[in-house]
Amino acid sequence: MKIQGKTAIVTGAASGIGRATAVMLARRGAARIKLVDIDRSGLAETARLVGSAGAQVDVHRLDLSDIPATEAWFRDHGDVDILHNNAGVVSGLPQFPDVDAARLQWIIDVNITSLVAATQIAVQTMKARGGGVIVNTVSTVALGTGFYDAMYATTKAAVMMFTRCCASLKETCNVRVVGMLPGLVDTPILDTTGAGGKSDWMRTVLENNEACTPDDIADGVIALIEDDGLAGGDWVAVRRINGAVEYQWGHADTV
Repeated sequence: MKIQGKTAIVTGAASGIGRATAVMLARRGAARIKLVDIDRSGLAETARLVGSAGAQVDVHRLDLSDIPATEAWFRDHGDVDILHNNAGVVSGLPQFPDVDAARLQWIIDVNITSLVAATQIAVQTMKARGGGVIVNTVSTVALGTGFYDAMYATTKAAVMMFTRCCASLKETCNVRVVGMLPGLVDTPILDTTGAGGKSDWMRTVLENNEACTPDDIADGVIALIEDDGLAGGDWVAVRRINGAVEYQWGHADTV
């Protein structure tokens, strides 16, 4: 899809990958970008950057763990060409199994339930518009055998399966649903893994792996949006190895 002149929604837009993607969409000529997050001050800064890059900006503070509110918002604002379902959270402390049921539900609702609800509504409106592209932020942990944060890994694996199950929407609705699988990325989410900062396990991960920048991931998101030759359910994993960004491409029927 050509991004120029299009309208987009980016969730989790207050920082990190969401901010980088929103700015890059504006630089590629998107006419209007709707920024969604719960962080009001972060949204304001992203809006400033996106506006400076030339796009019209709409700022929307939305708690994606509130599923009825999320569904209502997307019914009112989901008439777009591009949706980047990027918002996500980690468990923090305490970890499973010591976490309480309310926090478990919060993680599930932010990472998967709201994403499914947003996709369902966006597909319906995109079909009526003639088509669109939805990019779901997954994680390379969905390709592995496990991860210290059990709930983060589980919900991201669910997003991966959901993305693959949406492959047929390209043919039936002209909506291409694809997956962005970031490896380790240097974003503020890392500081929510522990009590008031990075957890010990995250510090170990950082010591033993090279982190991508948010722009590295945003570049991949743009590639997914622009390449209409990709099939529905296709995905790309993005990692930094020895200073270079590496892409691993996959399809709905592969892991």
